[in-house]
Parts: sequence; structure tokens; C-alpha cells
Amino acid sequence: MRRLGYTCRPAPRYRLRADGGSVEVCEGVYEPAEDSWLAYSVVEKLLLGHGFELCIDLGTGTGLLTLPCSLRGVYTLAVDLNPCAVACVARAEPRPWDAAQCDSVSCIRCPIRRRTLLVYNTPYLPVEDEGLEGLAWSGGLSEALRAARWAASCMSKGCIVLVYSSLSGDDTGLRRLLEGAGYRLELLSRRFFFEELRVLYGCRMG
Repeated sequence: MRRLGYTCRPAPRYRLRADGGSVEVCEGVYEPAEDSWLAYSVVEKLLLGHGFELCIDLGTGTGLLTLPCSLRGVYTLAVDLNPCAVACVARAEPRPWDAAQCDSVSCIRCPIRRRTLLVYNTPYLPVEDEGLEGLAWSGGLSEALRAARWAASCMSKGCIVLVYSSLSGDDTGLRRLLEGAGYRLELLSRRFFFEELRVLYGCRMG
């Protein structure tokens, strides 16, 4: 875990409601946008019929993507490196079962034998900004690859949802990695101005 040297008490901005639940949008935390809602629709789709026992939301931000799981009573873990996000997600209704401030999958045990849904709305841009606001943006496609490698090695059965931008680079290696691990992939994409937002998702059920 990268030590940030500070804690955070995020100031609330407004409450965002979705499907009977809600999250607090806080200062210093990534505000849900088009990418968030694309991922939300995929998470809802995957929750139908897969019988997940665990949901993990990496880079949780406000916790919007935890809501579909929490509302269905699935044990949900929210993870973010940003301490403001970890404090903010505690205000979600319903709250995720647990929240952890850590660097992506570094605090999650391996292997996981429960049927798992792993969601990661990755940082958009391939930059390394050490500031608080930069935590929502830095990392690029390398973060998606990191989560995919972990899923391929540690999740015996379940589904993965990765959100990233065309600005992050060529995703051929990411697709090959997941397909080689037995994931049957689908892609949902939307073009916004100068970029294409992509939600790559797939399952392997053992």
C-alpha cells in the first residue's frame, strides 16, 4: 500500500439516488459520470442469474457501483487508495459490508473460492499524479491489467467488469490475458467527444 501521509474528512456536496439506494458525492472524490453509469448497467445485468457471493469494487469512489450488489444482499467490499473515497463510501445507503483504503487488489487475499464479481472503473489517464485529486485519474490501462492478472490467478469462478478509456492505450493485451484465462468477453462502448469509454466484461464459472 502506498502511504499517502494524510487522512480525510470529505465535505458532502449532494446525495445521488439510484434504484432505491443512494451515495454521497463528496469533495476530493471522483464524481459519477457517463463511465460510472455504463458500468452500473453491466453490473446490474451480471447480477441476474449468477448467484454471486462476493462483490469487490476497486476504485470505489462514492460507492455507486456497490449499490446493485448491496441492494441484493451480496457481501460487498469497497476498495480505494483515496482516503476521502473510503470515508465517503461509508455514507452510501445501503453501506457496503466493508471498505478498505489500499492500493487496488493488494489487500485482497488469494485465492478466493466464492463466486465473485470484481468491478473496476479504472483511472482514465496514463499519468502518475501523486496528489489527492490525481488518485482518481492516474494509472491508465496498467491498472486494468493489474486487476485482470489478479482475477485470472485468484478468482476460481466469477465475473470481471473493467472500465477504461480509449485514451489509455491499446487493450489487445488485456483481452488476450482474460480470454487466455477462460473469460468469455463482451464489450460495451460509448463515444464521448474525443474518447471512447469501454466496459469490458466477462465470466468464467468453473
